[in-house]
Amino acid sequence: MQQRGGGQTTQAPFFEDHMTDELWIALEDFSELSHVAAWCATRCASGGPELGRCARICQDLAEIAALNEMLIARDSMFGPEIATAFLRVADEGLPTLRQFRDRHPHVLETVATIERTMNSCESLLRRVGGGSQGRQGTGTGAGSTGSRGMRGMAEQGEYGQGMSGQPRGGSEVTGQRY
Repeated sequence: MQQRGGGQTTQAPFFEDHMTDELWIALEDFSELSHVAAWCATRCASGGPELGRCARICQDLAEIAALNEMLIARDSMFGPEIATAFLRVADEGLPTLRQFRDRHPHVLETVATIERTMNSCESLLRRVGGGSQGRQGTGTGAGSTGSRGMRGMAEQGEYGQGMSGQPRGGSEVTGQRY
């Protein structure tokens, strides 16, 4: 950009320049999970009726992971809220998936990817808002104060920088058009 009168040239900051390690890790984990869970859903769907619920859970997780990836990539102020929803869906779906992991390697790989993504998501939420929805045995809940706190932090640019809503790079999420 040219500044008038001074003749100096300054570059506009890019979103990537303000990405924290937690954001990068969560972005990569959500991207991987969206692909792995979709693959697992396809495998489960062709694996017989006993895997039907597993297929539906995996498809749900694939889609919510892709949504989280898109929201992080465009620095959405609603990212923390959807990340918290991901944690709830994953936490509720994991017991069902774990029932099949010993007999189905694709489910085992998906469970490991979900757990890794949950860990990076929780780390990110702690960084941006001082808390996240509790997982089994943690004793922490996602009360309205916690959600407002994360959203408030996000609106101040703590979830990334810049609130233009425009992507500044990032990755192609699922190959689907919305």
